[in-house]
Amino acid sequence: MDWYVVPGALALLLAAGGVATLRTGWVPPRFRHRVRRVALHGWAQLVMAGSFALQSMAGASGAPAAGSAVGLVALGALLAALILLVVAGLDPRGG
Repeated sequence: MDWYVVPGALALLLAAGGVATLRTGWVPPRFRHRVRRVALHGWAQLVMAGSFALQSMAGASGAPAAGSAVGLVALGALLAALILLVVAGLDPRGG
């Protein structure tokens, strides 16, 4: 099995969820009690989708040097998305 397909599928799912969150404000029931800033949660999903898409592209390229550079960029985007998810769960009033 080609393992670059898995991050590509995750990218599609996260992109669909991010667009749905930004367009309608819908958050999956599992995360509703944690999300305080819905728009920021949607943007975090889109950044995470981009990260997984980059990982999929790095796996599909086959060139080790390009794959590692793209992989490092993807890792940075994934960490940025995780930070956005944490901030989306914080109370905007600070309490």
